[in-house]
Order: sequence, then structure tokens, then C-alpha cells
Amino acid sequence: MILLIVAVVIVIVFFFLFPKPTLLTLTGVVVVGGVVATFIYFQQTNRDGSSASVEGTSSGTRGCPDPARPVFVRLFNGSRQQVNVVRFRLIAKRRGFSIEYYSDHLTSYKIIEPGGTYDDCWALNQYRGLQTLPDKLTPQELDWSVEISSVEFASSR
Repeated sequence: MILLIVAVVIVIVFFFLFPKPTLLTLTGVVVVGGVVATFIYFQQTNRDGSSASVEGTSSGTRGCPDPARPVFVRLFNGSRQQVNVVRFRLIAKRRGFSIEYYSDHLTSYKIIEPGGTYDDCWALNQYRGLQTLPDKLTPQELDWSVEISSVEFASSR
């Protein structure tokens, strides 16, 4: 915060000493910032809505016999493009409660063809896992869901 205050003071001093070059420099910085922000926005979103057609679901512990990887997740690619990367949140809530009991950010690098699915059992974070929480609930006692954060599609080149 102190650096921001110092920078503002420096810009004001330069504005009074050299008004025209300071305004040109500020205009350039704003334009470059706008271009970078626009580029990042279009990298994160897909204009044709394909990222919205990638869905994630979880049926909890059904289908996962390994206690080290107790939570089943299904990722479905409903788009017409190949999916290379899916970033998602795995969320657990206590039955009958709306607050999140556990959540973790996970990434799948499994290539999913258009119309395809990827099913797998996922491990919980051992440092922020259920065993660190006060109630010591097991994965079977929770309702699990998946929230897609971002999707990267294969380039069409």
C-alpha cells in the first residue's frame, strides 16, 4: 500500500513538472493494461459457450473401493471440441446443511473427446482432508458435488 501511495505522489509531481509527457505515459499504460486485460479475459472464457457444456458430477464414494481415493468424479464433455484440461472444485457438504464442509481445487489433464466422459476416483488433500476437521466425518457421510472452474480446449490449428 505504501508503494502505491509513493507511486501516486511521484506521478503527481511529474504531472506538475512535465504535464504532456506524463499524460502520454499514463495513457499508454492504461491502453496496454486494457489490451492485457482483454487478452486474459478471452483466454479464460470461450466465446461460443463450449466451456459451459463441460459438466462435472460426483456420486460420492460409490464405485471407489480404494480408501486412499474415496470420491468418484465424472467429467462429461458436451462440446464439439476436445478437452485437454479441466480445473474444478470438489465440494462436500454435510447432509441437510448448505455450508461447505470440505472443498479442494483439482485439475484433470485427461484428454476428453467430444461427447466423451472421464470417470475416476480422487484422493482428498491430506493436509486439508477430512481427518483435519473437527467432526471427523467420513467421505460416505457427506454429499459431494463438482464445480467446474475452467476448461482448456485443444487448439484448432
